[in-house]
Amino acid sequence: MARREAERKLESSLAEALLLRHPMRAAVALEQLGIAPAIEFLSGISREQLARVAPLLSPQFAAEVLGALPIETVAGMLAILPRDGAARLARGLGERREAVIALLPEESRASLGVLLRYPPDTAGGLMDPTVLSLPDDLSAGEALARVRELSENARYNVYIVDRQQRLVGVLNLRELLLADPETRLAALMVERPHALPATAGQASIVTHPGWREAHALPVVDEAGRYLGAIRYRTLRMLEEAFRRRGSEAETSGALGELLAIGAGGLVRALTTAPATDEEDGS
Repeated sequence: MARREAERKLESSLAEALLLRHPMRAAVALEQLGIAPAIEFLSGISREQLARVAPLLSPQFAAEVLGALPIETVAGMLAILPRDGAARLARGLGERREAVIALLPEESRASLGVLLRYPPDTAGGLMDPTVLSLPDDLSAGEALARVRELSENARYNVYIVDRQQRLVGVLNLRELLLADPETRLAALMVERPHALPATAGQASIVTHPGWREAHALPVVDEAGRYLGAIRYRTLRMLEEAFRRRGSEAETSGALGELLAIGAGGLVRALTTAPATDEEDGS
């Protein structure tokens, strides 16, 4: 009995280590194991570990396993995920969604509220609403102070809005750093940047010509008001989803035999699953 318990702990520790190193393999392995063993395994890991693997699960599978975990655990995971990823998972929570969201910090609740207004397969549902925007009447010096205060939300570009929150321009952070501190952003920005309507579908997002010039695209509502931005990693995710759909159609999507239940099965699955682009470093 003591030997088996020691083996179980060793298998669990190894599975958790492999999850951190190979989250994509972990997601594949968990779905092969099935709902019940996946719930058992995910119940015993930290919210940081859960945040690495849960967004990689298929929506239906993620909904099932997260629906069985304590709402405090799910809320803790959502709080540390990027907002677009958190929104995708929150949509699958069903009747538990409001209770989970109520446990989030105020800023996280507000961001998710914006995303959840739009269908999950649109630009409004996929964007990151925390990407920084600044008013066009700020000076460069004032804008830099704002960027320092909100550095977690600043990316390569800053989006410029008027006082009605309509998108009017975009400004590279490097250009902002080099600008005269007294110059207004309206005089520094590039006007009429590429933008996506919040209702744009996935195909429109992936094929938008703006990606040739930028690593993120701003998202606007029907009145042109800035809502957030689609980041490059989201573009890559959508491209991968399109690629997988084509591959699944060619291979008929047949599933292999289910693996043995338990952490030992997860260890075997993780060590035999094919490598992904993510894990090859490309």
